[in-house]
Amino acid sequence: MHWTILIKSHPDAHGNPVLQGLRVAAAACADGVEISLFLAEEAALLALHTEALSERQRVHHDLMAEIQELGVAIHVIGFEWLQEAKGQTLRPGIQIASMKTLVRQMKLSDQVITL
Repeated sequence: MHWTILIKSHPDAHGNPVLQGLRVAAAACADGVEISLFLAEEAALLALHTEALSERQRVHHDLMAEIQELGVAIHVIGFEWLQEAKGQTLRPGIQIASMKTLVRQMKLSDQVITL
């Protein structure tokens, strides 16, 4: 079974959909589901390496690291926003992907979850 999880909400959004998406990804992966995880739009901020993290951001980053340890590749959509990030780099293991990559993964998936 293969799921594609697309997280596009802002990391500080009400209800914390980013946390929910990351938790679903970790739990599904631990339960044997193959996961493709994509960050897009406002969630793309999570792909950037930063030293100063809020408590919520630290939880998100810790979950992302756990997901990567489980063997899940995390992709960020869109290269143009990275150029606007003023010299910031991507977190280790985060891969830049295109919309084509996302669509291909969605076509292969048994389930697509968008948050």
